[in-house]
Amino acid sequence: MANNKERIMEAAMDLFHDHGFRGTGLEDILTSSGVCKSNFYYHFKSKEELGVKVIERKMQEMREFVWGPSLGNLQLTPKQRVVELFERMLAFCEENACRKGCFFGNMSLELSDRSEELRKPLSRFFSELETKVEGCLQEGQSQGELSLQGLTPSEVALPIVSLLQGGMLLTKTHKDSAALRDSIKLLTFCIG
Repeated sequence: MANNKERIMEAAMDLFHDHGFRGTGLEDILTSSGVCKSNFYYHFKSKEELGVKVIERKMQEMREFVWGPSLGNLQLTPKQRVVELFERMLAFCEENACRKGCFFGNMSLELSDRSEELRKPLSRFFSELETKVEGCLQEGQSQGELSLQGLTPSEVALPIVSLLQGGMLLTKTHKDSAALRDSIKLLTFCIG
């Protein structure tokens, strides 16, 4: 059985993803986790501190369950690894009826202008993703697998992350995975 801190973290991760950070009250977290308020404050000084810990935990999950098997999978070519990143996110969207979107994208849209404490780890997440994509592109370009249309891997990595985020945002908005599917088609065309 999970300890109280873990129960709070698990509840908050789900609630923040489904209802947003601001749309989730402390009472929602307490009810969902079955933990009392004094126990919450024993583990976290504020909801913002909990938010940072949740973002850090979600980053670790992304590294382990999404980036590792895609961008870090050396059994695949660099191009296949980048496409696999998109495919894994597409599968997540479709498994959730295209209603959840990207946890990090959702939180960034909601909080980037409202909380510097929460914006910073969200920014680190996207910077890390961009660096990982750039690494795959550099490897693919040096092996002659990828044609980046005269651009450098660093010039292409951020637009690829933007394409993924835009595809996920529109998939959530339209409740239809066509935007992310079309993003994958454009990605494969653009990186040769």
